[in-house]
Amino acid sequence: MKLNPGVAAIAAIWLGSGIAFGAFGAHGLKEQLSAQYLAVFETGVRYQMYAGFGLLFFSICGDYMKWPVRLLIWGSFIFCLSVYAVSLNELFGDSLKKFGAIAPIGGLSMIAAWAWAAWIWMKNKTK
Repeated sequence: MKLNPGVAAIAAIWLGSGIAFGAFGAHGLKEQLSAQYLAVFETGVRYQMYAGFGLLFFSICGDYMKWPVRLLIWGSFIFCLSVYAVSLNELFGDSLKKFGAIAPIGGLSMIAAWAWAAWIWMKNKTK
């Protein structure tokens, strides 16, 4: 297995920015948001970190993981961005609430990434 440096770099960006967002939520938003909205923000951070570790794993799996990587990148971007926007709804009024409607698209894309990866692995196991 050969490392895909592009995917590894995206994984590092996802993980590093996830840590930064987590620190921002814990320190910058703790006094600004209710416990409910802070928990929503933390959900975005958690799923961003999961996606970052998944991308890091996919980066060593080979080029045949191209579509799972794409789905995980876009799915986590859409999901986490929409969750972050919804969590900040308390600060900006209801103007960001509409972003919650796209979260399922991101979530389904992340699920599809792992399902596609499982299919690839199962298909390759039989060879």
